[in-house]
Amino acid sequence: MKNNFKAVMIDLDGTLLTDDKKITDFSNQILQKLYDDGIKIIIATGRGLSRAKQLTEKLDFDKIILANNGAIIHSSSNIATDEDLKLESNVVDELSTLSEEYGIRPYFFVENKCALLIQDEDDKKNFEDSVGNIGEIMTVSERNLAIDDCVSMIMIARKDRIYDIVDHIKANSNVTYHIHTKYFSKNIRMLEVQNVNTDKYKRAIHVLKHFGITSDEVVAIGDAHNDLEMVVNSGLGVAMKNSDDILKQNADIITQYTNEEDGLAKFLEELFELRDYE
Repeated sequence: MKNNFKAVMIDLDGTLLTDDKKITDFSNQILQKLYDDGIKIIIATGRGLSRAKQLTEKLDFDKIILANNGAIIHSSSNIATDEDLKLESNVVDELSTLSEEYGIRPYFFVENKCALLIQDEDDKKNFEDSVGNIGEIMTVSERNLAIDDCVSMIMIARKDRIYDIVDHIKANSNVTYHIHTKYFSKNIRMLEVQNVNTDKYKRAIHVLKHFGITSDEVVAIGDAHNDLEMVVNSGLGVAMKNSDDILKQNADIITQYTNEEDGLAKFLEELFELRDYE
């Protein structure tokens, strides 16, 4: 191994995972080899912790998971970290009220659970029958739990309504937000609102300091807008072939293959010269 990289920071959806949300055997083998060689493996995802753990269960080594874009840090190692980065309760209350005025049902990530506020038990049953179980579903009477312990708030709606809410956020709130377009029709947007200090890259560097690893020693690989900071600021920023254009424009390199073609694993195999890993 001729490079000096000591950590690999990897997004999940569209990067490590195939479109059907699987980790291929080849990807697993490559990451296991890197881990065995002493490379720190960081999974950086916008997903909540419980789902991120499920999706990466195949990786049978001590990876570090940054869930909810870094708001939650998880590892079995003894890593000293800050507390979960929660949204201020007044912001959650304000935006949940605003979303309801637009007829939007907001989702709340509370610690490692995904929550949806519903009116009563009948409403809960109707929702589960039509959509399925997305995680913990709280009644309005439990609203204070979501307001006080929310690490991420998500709204999915027509883009005109989402951009109206974004205008309100810009004028009135000091938060971090992302607008997601992937996997949605052209008229639908997903808005994710988090604590202003929530950022995959910043949280990863915070963790890596405990191992004496600097940003120059990190390879960061992603495919979407919420991967931009880590791709731009790491020692080597990599965009998947299937990435958003903005990520491709700012990356140091673009993989030759997509997430459906083991693009991540093939890139790492070449970068770390692992062709004889078997």
